[in-house]
Amino acid sequence: MAAPAWTDFPLRSGETHPAVLDGYPADVARRLRGRFIVQPAGMREASLIEVPIDEVGAEWDAATGDLNSRGTFESVLTIIPGLKVQNFTGVYMMGALERPSDDPNPSPFSVADREIPANILGGKSAFRNLCAEMKRLGLCPIIDGIDRVSRTRMSRKYRHLTVETLSNKGIPLRHPGTDGRENQWEDTALLNHRRVETWNLMVAEVKAMAEEYGVGGIRLDNAQSLPPIMAPNMDELLRHDPDGEPHYSLSEVFYGAVVKANEEYGYWTSSAGIERGYPNPFLVKFCREMWNAFPDFIVMAEAHFHREAQLLTSGPVVHTVRIPQILASISGKSLRKDGTVGRVPGKNRSTARTLSRLYRNDSDWLPKNAIMVNCTCTHSSPYPGLLYGRRSWIAVDLLNFLPEVPMTVYGEERGRAYRMNMNGVSNTEEMTEYDVNFDAVLPKSPPLRTGQTMPSKPKGLPPLTPPHSVERKLKMKRKGSLADLRRVPSNSNLVRSRSRDDMNGMSVRSVSAADFRKMSAMEEQTRQEIGPASGYDIAQIEGHYSHRRMLRQELAALHSGFMCVLTIEPQLKEQVFAFARYTEDQVVIVAANFKDNRDGPQYSNGCDVELDFQTLWDVLPDTFTTGAAPCAFYSVVNTFTGKEHSTDVQTLEELVFRKYKTHLDPLGISLLTFKPVQDTPERRGAHFSECINRLRSQEANDIKDARENDIIARLARGAAASASDFVGAMESLRNGLRNEGCEKAEMERIMQLCMQRASQLRFMVAYEGVPRPKDFEPPAAEHIVAYLTHMSTCAKDPDLMTLARSVVAKTTKLGPLVFLTAELGRFSTAGGLGVMVDELTKGLAGLGLEVYVVSPYYTVNRKNRSGYLGDNIQWTRNISVNIGTHIVEAGVFEGVENDVNLIFLERGDFFPKVYADPGGSVRHLQTVVLMSLGSLEVCCQKQLYPSVIVTNDWLPSMAAGYRDFFGDYFKNTSFFHLIHNLGEGAYEGRVYPNPGEGTLDHIHRLPTHVMVNPWWSTLVVNPSRCAIMRSESWGTVSPSYLRELRAGHPLSDLLQQAKSPFAYPNGIRKAEREEALRVKGAESHAAAKEILQKRYFGFQKGDPTIPLFAFVGRITSQKGVHLILNAVDELIGHTNGKIQILVGGPANYSDEYSSGCARHMVDLRRRHPWCFWAQPDEFFTDGPMCNLGADFGLMPSLFEPGGIVQQEFFVAGTPVIAYKTGGLKDTVHEWKSSQGEGNGFTFEEYSHADFVWAVKRALRVFAQPHEYEEMRVAAAETTIDVSQVAWAWSSEFHRIRNAMYTRGDVVASIISSTVDEETDLYDRSANPVLIQWTGSGNSVVLKGSFDNWTAEWPLSQAVGDHGAFGLKLLLRPGEYVCKFKVNQEWTVADDLPQKQDEAGFTNNVLQVQ
Repeated sequence: MAAPAWTDFPLRSGETHPAVLDGYPADVARRLRGRFIVQPAGMREASLIEVPIDEVGAEWDAATGDLNSRGTFESVLTIIPGLKVQNFTGVYMMGALERPSDDPNPSPFSVADREIPANILGGKSAFRNLCAEMKRLGLCPIIDGIDRVSRTRMSRKYRHLTVETLSNKGIPLRHPGTDGRENQWEDTALLNHRRVETWNLMVAEVKAMAEEYGVGGIRLDNAQSLPPIMAPNMDELLRHDPDGEPHYSLSEVFYGAVVKANEEYGYWTSSAGIERGYPNPFLVKFCREMWNAFPDFIVMAEAHFHREAQLLTSGPVVHTVRIPQILASISGKSLRKDGTVGRVPGKNRSTARTLSRLYRNDSDWLPKNAIMVNCTCTHSSPYPGLLYGRRSWIAVDLLNFLPEVPMTVYGEERGRAYRMNMNGVSNTEEMTEYDVNFDAVLPKSPPLRTGQTMPSKPKGLPPLTPPHSVERKLKMKRKGSLADLRRVPSNSNLVRSRSRDDMNGMSVRSVSAADFRKMSAMEEQTRQEIGPASGYDIAQIEGHYSHRRMLRQELAALHSGFMCVLTIEPQLKEQVFAFARYTEDQVVIVAANFKDNRDGPQYSNGCDVELDFQTLWDVLPDTFTTGAAPCAFYSVVNTFTGKEHSTDVQTLEELVFRKYKTHLDPLGISLLTFKPVQDTPERRGAHFSECINRLRSQEANDIKDARENDIIARLARGAAASASDFVGAMESLRNGLRNEGCEKAEMERIMQLCMQRASQLRFMVAYEGVPRPKDFEPPAAEHIVAYLTHMSTCAKDPDLMTLARSVVAKTTKLGPLVFLTAELGRFSTAGGLGVMVDELTKGLAGLGLEVYVVSPYYTVNRKNRSGYLGDNIQWTRNISVNIGTHIVEAGVFEGVENDVNLIFLERGDFFPKVYADPGGSVRHLQTVVLMSLGSLEVCCQKQLYPSVIVTNDWLPSMAAGYRDFFGDYFKNTSFFHLIHNLGEGAYEGRVYPNPGEGTLDHIHRLPTHVMVNPWWSTLVVNPSRCAIMRSESWGTVSPSYLRELRAGHPLSDLLQQAKSPFAYPNGIRKAEREEALRVKGAESHAAAKEILQKRYFGFQKGDPTIPLFAFVGRITSQKGVHLILNAVDELIGHTNGKIQILVGGPANYSDEYSSGCARHMVDLRRRHPWCFWAQPDEFFTDGPMCNLGADFGLMPSLFEPGGIVQQEFFVAGTPVIAYKTGGLKDTVHEWKSSQGEGNGFTFEEYSHADFVWAVKRALRVFAQPHEYEEMRVAAAETTIDVSQVAWAWSSEFHRIRNAMYTRGDVVASIISSTVDEETDLYDRSANPVLIQWTGSGNSVVLKGSFDNWTAEWPLSQAVGDHGAFGLKLLLRPGEYVCKFKVNQEWTVADDLPQKQDEAGFTNNVLQVQ
């Protein structure tokens, strides 16, 4: 076969796209870029220490505060052997470069010459000796790499390379060194990085230090701003002199000799750097040239402004201060870039969840296997004791246990809080633009590999008063930075100007005697505040540093392993941070509790946490997850003590898929190791008994994943492998249950549960996103039923045969599903509940399940129509219901639509209209009683025995509480509460009794505690409380909404009691919606868009280049329409009028919010008729046209438990912009251009600025037609069809009832195809027998004596000969009788022998030889 060729292919008229590989579809071809970055060997395992040279051995006169001696290269030389003993591998010597010689207190960062060691520290010879000794001991010498030089005493080689700016008075002066965003250093000068000579000079100087002195690495200061290029001042550069000649030469103009003060430019404001994540050319050049000359040279890069991704892509090892900043914020402090510290208001503090989000974000967006350096403090900040207080011990733990290379600052391990040369600390609680707020920055689904975000500044904040400084202080235009482009609040336009005095403060210098004494007093005060009497003596923390450093060295997973963030229970996610580190043969678990009694008395005793390891399964190496490894035994060891943390011995699968419980002390940390345990017969027997005991316990019903119990996992593996493996696993289970003394009923119950969970795994992988097994394909339920069928007809062991027959009979059929709902489809839908229940019940009926719906028959529906049921639904009976004060009669109407059995309860005085005001607390509660109790009464009257009763929201929510009112009638019924919206109190159905009415026990007649929480400050009778307490389980319409409910709802304590609640997003009838798009829309997106532009914006001809954004829905505060309206003016200005926004939906003028939006719409339409359309006075009827014609759908809903509108956009291929809440969070995914994945854009903060930034990201993609078309295709592929939703909910209902869902024709085919599989547990005399129905019919079922008339077996035309229905069974020799059910009618086959039994019934006869 010839190799594919590279060709061009046409995209649109006159355009081609290069480099597309022939033979591959265009939609999967993607332009790739990339480089291999190879760091020095051993870098990941390194342990670094930062040594500020001036401080080592520095001494002050205690009486006067005078500096007697500063540190030198010689003094550093004396500590090098000790650093080697502590197993450090590299020493960053801060301040080693030459400084101004005439300055008695020179700043380490005011560098006069970057290739000469500082004479004040000992000069060239001493530095050469120091580096030589380091290398002899195996330590890597690392020095500063600084992009600026001393302003007044720079070497002559820099003089022509500086750049100028204009002062406020227009006087040219050298631009101080700057990061372009937050800080400028007035004692330094900015070099002109537009000149390649500047780049080459820095490379040459570093090479010289490496060649002459043996320097092995460099830490690039301020690397997140390299190369520091400021915007050219074109007004000045193009200025003419009085004689009319240009004042500046062409060369000066070209090289930007005069720049705007602190206005960042170049790479960090380019789309290549910001949006596309291309490598930084300066850093690429620097790394390449250094590595060409010195392959093992370490290049570290300081990182701020959240630009780690771009730096890593460019080559260096990134030195990040993210973790210290987050830990400081958790502790109530803000650690800023320049080392200053402020206090953070409580509401703005980070939490443990911030760390989880950070590392999940990293796994998505940082380059794979990237190496970074972490620390606990910086050379300009206080030590950890002052930053973190009691959390200093956790800071040390994370320093050594997180994947970054640890770098300790010399002196911090001695437990001090202050030092002479640190920046200021403020105890005033405030937020400034210089504070770092990671919670405002981190998205759960980040947009791109970007170093910046939102370009518009938040409005409404008062301007900050700038710090006083000299006249040369320069204004900064905040551009091209993450602070602008995400949600870091900033309203100041001033750079913090670090004066000469400020920088001298960073030097080791003389101080006053008072300052010297004050520092000692503050040191002791901080120590006492931390609490030595409570076991937190910061002066004794050095041993903690040593121990944690030793653990990192000993455990390969800690120093070189990968990382996976673990899932924490929602109620603990702000408190506990947990993660795993793993290699090919080692797994270590870290869990840290960030709270103690100082955060509140509820944290005094620590917390019990269930660690969920499931996320670990997908990333573990194959050495753990394939072959026999998943079934190998492991114990969990406390790494600190070496003792077993738990006495349980589990398989690896059980350990991963069962939640692991551990206790965390206040501010405590657990370090656990998975330890392989030898597999012996004794241990395997004990483990098997333990698995049996767990199956016998109550917790067995909470098992969801087959891999939570090794016995069930073996059944699943066996069914996936062969008859022999499956039957062997079943026999082993049967024998184990028998040995444990299980009675027949219990044995059958456990066997039924095991078979269901073994079959459930397939659905969980498909619909719930659980990790897929790597060593077998989850078996279909039909496969398990096929093997059980063969066992029920020919198992060698009679007891096993009987057991198989019983299990088949109980697991292969789910009884009726009965839904109780306040609204339903075309009859009474008022919102999403009616749509969801209608679609779900139809979908379940379409799967062949028996489905009933009970709903009120309202006097009028939402359209004020009476008699809306139609002719197919008729009155059948009346029922009597006791509503507490009296008995009422209610009419019952019944009918069938779309195979769903419909039952309506009529009582006009209680059900006048959906969600009508009941007129009082008693009538409100009686309405709930009537719906709940009446629905159960109807079941009794009809002799309907539900398998599952599903109560939807609050109106029928007390049904589970009334089950006992009917004796044993509902003893085999499971109650399930489906929550569609549990938002405000009204959605719970809360009843607020009037004074003197008490708890209304005489109305509801249930135990008071079921209806009332005695700890609430207000007396509330809550029907939803009853539903959650009395139902077996509950579910909701999206996984994210489920997590939100369990984490922060007033009923969360009850919601958490269900161990396995279920959630699945809503879907739509895709085929029907596509047909609606064709009928009510147009033939294509382009055609529909043109119709919209003509119909609503007055265009004569459509313009495909103008992006069209559309909102379709109700004008309510929930839907967030104000965000759209408030953004219109800004977006029109941003696009120069090249945008169109359509808001389709009527306003309710009686609602203040809605009427305000309506007035705003009218005003916008008047001012922008070509760009904005809304008609709040009319019902919008062009929904399908908008779904298809819009370029983007808008869904800025404040809350949206499920949501259906996004699916209506997706089915048309239209991406959606949505707020990350509830169901929108689960279904709208950020577009990832580099991967071609996603279906829209999301915003994390519910704010104007964040919404606008999401729209602007959409505009960027729309400007790339090929990428936008790819995005439409991806959006269409994410549509959830209602059939998927039905499958998912069917799976859950089958799980609750321990039943297996099977499809008749599939069962027949698999039973027939497996008759030839052999096992020693089958009777060897059994032979395959083909049983056929050759007559007419649409469905055929077989029942007979071959399994003692236990089960009904479907026949399939795929099995029979010549189109006949057929089924192959394994049967022993003998005579059998059977019967066929054809089209639901029992009959016999004319072409088979017949005979009558003793009761006079005619059956067919089968003779098996």
